[in-house]
Amino acid sequence: MRSYLLAAAAAALLPVAALFPVAAQAQIAPDFAGVRVSTLGVGAEFGLKLNDHFTVRAIGNGANFGYHDTTDDGIRYDGDLKLASYGAQVDYRFAANGPLYVTAGAYKNDNKVQATGRYTGNVIVGGIPLTPAQVGVLTARAKFDDTVPYLGLGARWPVGHLEFNLEAGAYFQGRPRVTLTSDSIYANDPNVQTAIENERASLENDIKDFKTYPALTLGLRYKF
Repeated sequence: MRSYLLAAAAAALLPVAALFPVAAQAQIAPDFAGVRVSTLGVGAEFGLKLNDHFTVRAIGNGANFGYHDTTDDGIRYDGDLKLASYGAQVDYRFAANGPLYVTAGAYKNDNKVQATGRYTGNVIVGGIPLTPAQVGVLTARAKFDDTVPYLGLGARWPVGHLEFNLEAGAYFQGRPRVTLTSDSIYANDPNVQTAIENERASLENDIKDFKTYPALTLGLRYKF
């Protein structure tokens, strides 16, 4: 699925590449400043107009969400999904006064998941039965690539000095990397280490689909 999306986005961006020499010679002027709500969080953006077709945007997003999940083994994980991203996008507008545009960009990605695993009584961790004393409190952390590409398609509708913006795209943040640690005094026991590693691999597999994160954005801008 990801390869098809990348191929389609690359084809859509061909007109952008062809017109970059024109954009490079353009007179840069402020275009808009706005706020946005998206699956990447709440944020703000500032746009610079290069010409009738090209706009460059600086964008920041962020949000925190509570995370609760109970595994098949009976371990309850409570934590936070922390979204934070900062970057820039280049928009190519198909028609000078038309609403549709294609966009590409790159972001500093600080999206992460932090959670604590708790349970009552004996528990099976990574397929291995353990006592509460052997397991201790589990701390899970998941991170993604630090710098990630973004591709999208959007539309913008001006209303006087205001402008509404709707955009859908894909944020390619890479395969998650999960760490799982225990505060148990038995954490160095080989059986406990094997159980925790099996559990870590299972958690990593559970969130692997987040490597391609869908981005849907609704924005409100003030036009200069």
